[in-house]
Amino acid sequence: MPYDRQLSVSEMKRILKPTGHAYLSLGAGPPFGFMDRIEWEETLEGFTLEQEGSWQKKWAVVSIKQELLETSATDYAC
Repeated sequence: MPYDRQLSVSEMKRILKPTGHAYLSLGAGPPFGFMDRIEWEETLEGFTLEQEGSWQKKWAVVSIKQELLETSATDYAC
């Protein structure tokens, strides 16, 4: 996954509130919007899919996975 995409997704996971939702989309065409199925699935890791288009359309409404929230809470409790 290109570095900028990784940073963007990491930042979304960091700032998304437990009850919040985010809309992920690759609105641009190639080369900026090109992403294969494996990369799209990797992008969605750590999120719960609330709604999504087909993998070719590459859009999703997501929330943060509960396991990720529990891990973050444990990290900050120390």
